[in-house]
Parts: sequence; C-alpha cells; structure tokens
Amino acid sequence: MSTNLIEIAVAEIKELAVIEPKQASKRFEIIANTMSDAQLVEVIEGIDIVTLTQINSEHDISFPSIISELMSPERIRDIVCQQPLYWEEKIKNNAEDLKQHTFDFLTYLIRTQETEEKQAAILDCIAEDPAGLFYLSIPFIELYRGEVLEYENYWEDKLHEDEEHLEEAEAYTERQQVEDVHNLSMDDPRSLLALIRQLTPDVEQAIKALIRNENSGWEGIINKFAAELVMQAKEKNQAVDNEYSEVDDMFSFLD
Repeated sequence: MSTNLIEIAVAEIKELAVIEPKQASKRFEIIANTMSDAQLVEVIEGIDIVTLTQINSEHDISFPSIISELMSPERIRDIVCQQPLYWEEKIKNNAEDLKQHTFDFLTYLIRTQETEEKQAAILDCIAEDPAGLFYLSIPFIELYRGEVLEYENYWEDKLHEDEEHLEEAEAYTERQQVEDVHNLSMDDPRSLLALIRQLTPDVEQAIKALIRNENSGWEGIINKFAAELVMQAKEKNQAVDNEYSEVDDMFSFLD
C-alpha cells in the first residue's frame, strides 16, 4: 500500500474523530481489514495523540480494540497522561466513579494486549512518567490505605487480605492459576494489581510508595491525584503548543 493511501487513511480517521470519535474507531476497524499490521501501525503513528485519546476514550472498553493492540507502549503512556482532560465532570468529582473509570481504562489498554511482554512494557512506560504513575495508582488507593470496610457482615482489613493474596500469587507463573486460586475476576482491581506485581514488581512498589506517602483518606488522595493529573496534562499540552509556536516563528519570514 502506498504512502499516499496511508496518508488518506490518517486524514479520514482524524476528520471523522472531530465529528464523532466512536465512528472513527469503527472506521479504523473497517480499514484494518484491508491493511497489514505494519501498515496500520503507520496509520496510528500518523494520528496525533489528542485524536488517539479521543478515539480510545470513546471506544466501548468492554471490547478489545485493534488500535489499542497495535499502539506502542509510548503512545499508550501518552494517552493515559492525556485522558484526564477528557474526564466528565461527574467522574472527575466523584472518587468512587474515578476509581472505577481509571481501572476500566487501564484494564482495556493493558489486558487486551496479546503478550505479557507487551503488557510489562506498557506498565514500565506508564510508570516512568510521574503523571502516568498517578493514574496507575488511583484504582488501588483504597486497597493500600488498609481502611477497614464492612463486607458481607464482617469487618476485615482490606490491605492485609490483599497483600496475602498477592504474596501467594507470586508463587505462580500463569495468570489463570492466580485468578482461579483466589477467585479473582478481571473486573476485580486486585486481579490487575496482582498482574502488575507479577510482571513489573518495581512498578507495584512505586505505586505502593506513592500511595503510602499520603496521609489523608483514600477519597482525599484520589481527588489530589486527579487534580495533579489534570494539571500535568494541561502543562504537557502547553509545552507542545509552545513548541509548535517556536517552529512557526522560525518560518514566519516565509509568510
């Protein structure tokens, strides 16, 4: 396929995303039937990160996406760091909703990958960015705070319970064995946390350290992390805008 056709595909996806991001995602799935993976990667690389974030944010995350499967770890990291700018107000202002939303989005981006090597690379890449580490931490704040919760008519220390599960999970190399033994489903944050601990123990330690360095309750920490994420995303966008402005100034004599 010629470079021109790839450029046409990029332009079509970007134009459609401005109107309706969900339709852009569906169009990409149709285009995928006519291109090789290598060609689709070229299309993805030609789409700016803002458009990719919009498309992935609007995708039905209960289903896998070819875009998410073919994006590089660096692109996925950038989307994670950009996505807070697209949080709805009702999500951004509710700790419980924000915890669920970030967990669902991370599950969609990480669990849909075909290999554990790719999953590990994504986790490492996200955690290397301060904003990415904030995002990775949000679904697990309540677990690591060790707050006592009433559950099925008895009181339990959630932190103690989950750490016991995770320590046992380290003895297994197969994800399915871990989830079967501990009866953890993919919609349980403990399952994703066990995956992170198994594939990237350094990332799990970084998440734990970040959360335990905070003194307030889990809702307060989530709100603080959310505000930090939005601020850092805005700063990154400003940096990009400034970079483009400098390039425009360099060639202003051509106007």
